[in-house]
Amino acid sequence: MKEAENLKEEKFIALYRTYVNEIYRYIFLRTGLDAARAEDITQDIFLDVLIGLGRFKGLCTYRTWIFKIARNKLHDFYRKQYRQRTETVDINDALTEGLSDPLQDIEKVVESALESQRVCECLKKIPEHYRIVLMLKYADGKSIKQIANLINKSPKAIESLLQRSKNAFI
Repeated sequence: MKEAENLKEEKFIALYRTYVNEIYRYIFLRTGLDAARAEDITQDIFLDVLIGLGRFKGLCTYRTWIFKIARNKLHDFYRKQYRQRTETVDINDALTEGLSDPLQDIEKVVESALESQRVCECLKKIPEHYRIVLMLKYADGKSIKQIANLINKSPKAIESLLQRSKNAFI
C-alpha cells in the first residue's frame, strides 16, 4: 500500500515539474494577465490532477488530460466571472504558441503583442458581459451553442448579446 502511494506521489511530482510552467502560461494569458489569479487556478488544476491520478485510464496523454482539466477550470472561471461581472481579458492563442518556439520571428511576435494590447484596451472599455462573450466566441473559438451552455442562456440570447457586443467593440 505504501509503495503504491509512493509511486503515485512520484508520478504527480514528475507531471507537476513537466507541465506546471506550460499550464501557468496558458492560464495567465487567459485570465487578464493576473498572476495571483493564474497561480490560484494553476494550483486548483494540479490539485485535481493529484486527486484524479488514480482514475487516469491512459486513453490520452498526460498532457492532454491535464490541459482538459485546465480548460474546464478556465470555463468555470469564465462562468464565475460572467456572473460576477468582474474584469477579464484574453490574449490571442497565436501569441501563446509563439512563446515556446525558439525560431519565432521576434518582430512578428512584438507586432502581434502590440495589436493584442490595442484589442485589450478596446475590450476594457466595453461592459464586462460583452467582453466575456466576445472572448469566448473569438479568442476561445466557442460556438453560439457552447457559449449558451456555458453561461446558461439560450442560443438566441447569445446571438443577440454577441451582436450588441460587436457593436460596442466597434
